[in-house]
Amino acid sequence: MIRGMLPPVDIHHISHELARLGEHLQRAYDERPDVLDSGPRFLLDGLGDLLDTLSDTVASTPAESARALHAATGSTPDALLAHGLDLLTQLADQAERLNLPRTTSGLERLSLALACWMLRLGAELDHPEFVVNATAGLANTLHATEDLAGLYALMTELVEGMSPACIQESGNLPSRPWRVLLLNRAIVATRSQRPALMVAAFDSLVEHLPEDAPDFFREGMGQMEALRYPAPVRELMQRYYDRWRTGQRLH
Repeated sequence: MIRGMLPPVDIHHISHELARLGEHLQRAYDERPDVLDSGPRFLLDGLGDLLDTLSDTVASTPAESARALHAATGSTPDALLAHGLDLLTQLADQAERLNLPRTTSGLERLSLALACWMLRLGAELDHPEFVVNATAGLANTLHATEDLAGLYALMTELVEGMSPACIQESGNLPSRPWRVLLLNRAIVATRSQRPALMVAAFDSLVEHLPEDAPDFFREGMGQMEALRYPAPVRELMQRYYDRWRTGQRLH
């Protein structure tokens, strides 16, 4: 997977990319086995088996896919997604400890592709921390507005696919994934320079995180001139800033 590119939401690509990244990870471990308590092979094999099962049981509708997955594994799509993300998290941790930053970021991007692929099959995202962090890292590598718009679309899938229980139990911690995702999606929408995406992201932000809105729009105004955003983008940010600098809701 090339740095600065969106990961294709395709199970066959995910499997191929996992094999490539796994080779790098296994080779580094073979050269420095003392760094890890155990090697990546068990994790790689487990994730590979899961991807094979997902590929073999996909059906024409989410309900049919869920039934096929349950028949094959005894688990729900939600649980299988959580398991896959857990394996990717452990592999990325190993890659980081082996000082393989490109492998680490590649595994993070796979988490986004896997999450969106499973969400399209009807799964809910119960454990979003790793994939939410992955979107933030990916956003930092993207510069083309069309790529940022594409990332915004994937982030919206995560927003819509996050389980209600996960949102409710996250509480008011500043680092909670729900908050981080909504704020970062609004930043990505702004960087995409597409007013329609900005309106959708901003409205979601002020609905769900009204306590964060004034600071977000104030900081956004500071970026408008510094980065020379186009006039329609500046005007839209100005409008939200004017109406939210005192905490007032949009009408």
